[in-house]
Amino acid sequence: MKRTILLLISIALLVSMAAACGAGGGAGGPAAAATTQAAAAATTAAATTAAATTAAATTAEATTAAAPADGPITLRYATGQTEAMKVLNDIAGQINELYPNVTMEITILPGGVAGYNAAMASKLAANDAPDIFTYQWGTQITAYARGGHLMDVTDIGVRELVKPFDVPSHVFKGREYAYPLVQSIWGLIYNTELAESMGVTGIPKTIDQFVSDMDTIREGGVQYPLIVPAKDGSGATGFIFCYFPQIVVSSNADYYYEVLTGDKTFNGPEWRGMFELYGKYLDYASPDSLGLDPDNAYTRFARGEGVYIQAGAAVINRIVDMNPDLDGKLLYIPYPVYETEEQYATIANFDHATSIWSKTKYPEQAIELYKLFFTPENGAPYAASLNIVSAVRGTPDTSLDPSIVNMFPLLEEGKYTGFFARDWVPGLKEIMKTHVQEWMAGTVDVDGAMDGLDADHQRMLEANPDFIDDYMDIRELTTGS
Repeated sequence: MKRTILLLISIALLVSMAAACGAGGGAGGPAAAATTQAAAAATTAAATTAAATTAAATTAEATTAAAPADGPITLRYATGQTEAMKVLNDIAGQINELYPNVTMEITILPGGVAGYNAAMASKLAANDAPDIFTYQWGTQITAYARGGHLMDVTDIGVRELVKPFDVPSHVFKGREYAYPLVQSIWGLIYNTELAESMGVTGIPKTIDQFVSDMDTIREGGVQYPLIVPAKDGSGATGFIFCYFPQIVVSSNADYYYEVLTGDKTFNGPEWRGMFELYGKYLDYASPDSLGLDPDNAYTRFARGEGVYIQAGAAVINRIVDMNPDLDGKLLYIPYPVYETEEQYATIANFDHATSIWSKTKYPEQAIELYKLFFTPENGAPYAASLNIVSAVRGTPDTSLDPSIVNMFPLLEEGKYTGFFARDWVPGLKEIMKTHVQEWMAGTVDVDGAMDGLDADHQRMLEANPDFIDDYMDIRELTTGS
């Protein structure tokens, strides 16, 4: 008789991971609370990273002696994605088929990058991490690897299951410690039906087109066409993570390298241009945006109270669940930040880094469970649940929602750039959210926000002295220089 699967789902905290921004609120209101929480989470994560062991252990050294495998085994898996729960349940069944004594326990860690990293930092510090965990692709991988927290997965037979990618963020001292599950895109969700009812047709591709379309929509009766849930720190900085890759990095791929070498700063003209354009767009967002959390923002959008919302593509599925009449009427589009249509491009990159904890008690079973994530049979539904493209080789695109298909020509033409924010020193992204929210609340001006960010960047580099060496190693692997 096949053992019945016991799937334990532990939800520590559910906080939506969508991004957006807004204006309004005072220093003692929702903005202050949100910025305090973001700063606290960033400080916790950064402190743990800085305190981590500086020498990464080998797989043999970092893995504890395997526990007896003939009794009941629980393999713990952690993620921040509730949307993928069905396929995760399926994977739990598959590992039970391979090992009838193995149960997969799924834990949803706090939503958002700051909350997730802070929770994982605590688990790693307590030597109580999940056996496998999925997190944001980027410099966090090398931070974990440097601390000896990740199993070396170079030779376990997964690399050939993943699509080729250029930036080896998963490599530390020549070895691989994570692989990506998906290729994410980033931009705006656009309600085409509502726009057309007010005389707006087509996709806005330039700044002038976007402003003109929002003026027309406003005249048609929607006072705030752009919905920006800025109570969430990711929401407050969502525009930045569009503007910088699309405008700054697309014209200068070495921008952050030049910041690290001292040739540029985080309070230079690049940031001023970003704040100026962001301020213009915020005129079309609700004055209560700093008090607007993602859940309420999605509800407003589903009710037709806005035409554009800055959020991840996975949110489309959630919005359609709220209002089935929107099925087939939403598009995912690049943020219109360009002067000309010829510049029009999008943001796409590998994401959802997945690693094995170096101290798992069950390395054999953990590796077999890990491999299940990278089969086409699981890669396709996992990506579809998030409305994005799978990073697994051989995964069909037929299950993708039509709302993102219009992005494919840009990807095929190479008109895209990666997630620039993933290159920054760990912890900076969360502190950045604080400065942007303070600017939106009016507690600091543009100069104050930029100066504060630049000062915090230097402080974060000092707190993480190995980061620049790690960054340069990855740069050398990528560019040869």
